[in-house]
Amino acid sequence: MGCCSSRAPGQHEWQANVPGSYKQNPVPVVNRKQEVPPDFFQKCFMKGYLKTLPKKQKIWCMIHENNFYFMDNQDDTEPRKFFCFDGCLVNLKGKELEIQTAELMGGSVPRATYKFVADDEEKALEWYEAALKASSRRN
Repeated sequence: MGCCSSRAPGQHEWQANVPGSYKQNPVPVVNRKQEVPPDFFQKCFMKGYLKTLPKKQKIWCMIHENNFYFMDNQDDTEPRKFFCFDGCLVNLKGKELEIQTAELMGGSVPRATYKFVADDEEKALEWYEAALKASSRRN
């Protein structure tokens, strides 16, 4: 057998000093996850449970600066999903809150519609006002 079948790619002697080769430029080690600042969850100006529509799954939601985060529960430290309020349309119908995100980066982040239900109309109004505040906030 020849040289190529006896060694793994990038393991040949001739590749050791070739600019751009595997040995000269090894695959970088993946960075560890950045730590969430300890005061991140305290700085949220709105947080609590909402239910998603149509499944009515109860999720923990937070509005921090101009971002909306949702997680499985309040003890999670990593959001399941989040979006930015820039260019969003926010609607309120009774206990239902609807947020339509804008298309970003020339369509690479498509428009999406998120629908949530609060426990009561008063709580829905609080979420609505917080969403409006976040959507008009400029950092």
